[in-house]
Amino acid sequence: MSIQPGRIGADTLRGFVAAIFTAAGMPTAHAEATAEMLVWADLRGVGSHGISRAPRYLELIASGQMDPAAQPMLTHPAPALGRLDARRAPGAVAMRLAIDDVARQASVFGTGTVLVANATHAGAIGMHAAALAEQGLAGMVIAAGIPNMAYHGAASVSLSTAPIAIAVPGAPGEAPLLLDMASATLAMGRLKQMQRAGERLPEGWALTKAGLPTTDPAEAAIPLPVGGPKGSGLALLFECLTGLLSGAPVLAAFITGERRKHAQGVLVYAIDIAALRPLEEFRADVAALVGVIRALPRQAGVSELLLPGERGGRVAAERAAHGIPTSGPAWAELLEVAARLGVAPPTLS
Repeated sequence: MSIQPGRIGADTLRGFVAAIFTAAGMPTAHAEATAEMLVWADLRGVGSHGISRAPRYLELIASGQMDPAAQPMLTHPAPALGRLDARRAPGAVAMRLAIDDVARQASVFGTGTVLVANATHAGAIGMHAAALAEQGLAGMVIAAGIPNMAYHGAASVSLSTAPIAIAVPGAPGEAPLLLDMASATLAMGRLKQMQRAGERLPEGWALTKAGLPTTDPAEAAIPLPVGGPKGSGLALLFECLTGLLSGAPVLAAFITGERRKHAQGVLVYAIDIAALRPLEEFRADVAALVGVIRALPRQAGVSELLLPGERGGRVAAERAAHGIPTSGPAWAELLEVAARLGVAPPTLS
């Protein structure tokens, strides 16, 4: 692998970020899981969920909203159904346990579900759905948390930007098909990136703190739901399928001021494809479907039709070979955090 100037290898970055979290009180295994989740996002070009999140995680630890050493508690109230009390552990730790248990359930029962309660940030949930697909499962992950998006027609924060990720095994020899999207026009991390870059927002993407429409990144504070009532409907039901269903509601108490702490609820679901039909036959059907889609006539100016997750996969391949870019505010902030914690920065090429 040839690392280009101003870039860092994924393994080196994972080690650096893990060292920062270890210095902040995370056990080694927790720190490594968290670093892996953040670097996965940066590898795929999803900087809004990558190392730029590390300072926020440290703030959650300092405020007591994340317990860096907590051990989640898993119970099974019924066959093929689990409830994981994350106990405010790092999100990556809870999600790794949930994914492993759902996969185990699916291998026994043909399907599996885990509700994760009292979680902290679950990261780029596409990583977790893809982990299921890589095991021959059809996977779905839904998350919801504290409000940061406006309900359709409302002028204040009233819903989480609640994401959903769905993944299935790809064509033979290919990566999974992976959809990972928020219920909002853009995730909060992406909004912060646009603010840092001074990048204007399209109309209908955000409101100011006062609840007025804006395209000015400096004024934008509240993302709007994608598709208007469709996006807000999804986000509202995602809260029902996560926080409410697990017995750890988030939204209502936050909006009323009864309980205003960072929290997420997550639903993880999987189907064992081989329990229904031979996995290779499914993969062959995916290949046929992909072939049909790629052969569709294209609109003017469109060079190719991309599949869900394909753009991120290409970025990941390029960055795995040449390194992850280290320029920009996120990298500078990470170096400042490391210096405060006494963690030496990595040597760059």
